Amino acid sequence: MVRREDTESDRVGDLAAGDFELFRHLPHLLRRAHFEAEALFPLVYGEEVTSRQLALLTAVGQRPGLSQSAVAQQIGIDLNTCSDLVARLVAKKLLRRERSQIDGRTYALHLAPKGGRAFEEGIEKAAAYRESVSRRLTPAEHERLVVLLRRLLGLESSKL
Repeated sequence: MVRREDTESDRVGDLAAGDFELFRHLPHLLRRAHFEAEALFPLVYGEEVTSRQLALLTAVGQRPGLSQSAVAQQIGIDLNTCSDLVARLVAKKLLRRERSQIDGRTYALHLAPKGGRAFEEGIEKAAAYRESVSRRLTPAEHERLVVLLRRLLGLESSKL
């Protein structure tokens, strides 16, 4: 009888039993941390806006008149996703789109009055959300994690 020594399932089993530890795998941990942060968001902010929508409102609130492409770049999303978020926020009367006076081909984004209130509330609740997300960390660990994540994202020298 001929025995097949190294089947694919044996190799997969060896990998599973080897040095790979899922709970030390950075991409897995980042995904889980993201899901946890997203689950905590409505507990602090309610259901009016999502975390991405609030990020967009914050970018526009801090720099009124930005184009959609500038906002997308600032908050780290693609332009199609940004366009969808803008459409939803305009429909909710949180955001206004106006033709740019600098470049008539683009739209400048501005907070609507209701969006201004959401932006202010977002700023007011930011500390509570940050504390909720980092509740298992010391203040020094929190700061170190922020530094490391900024480096991971290539933002360490950025003013973003």
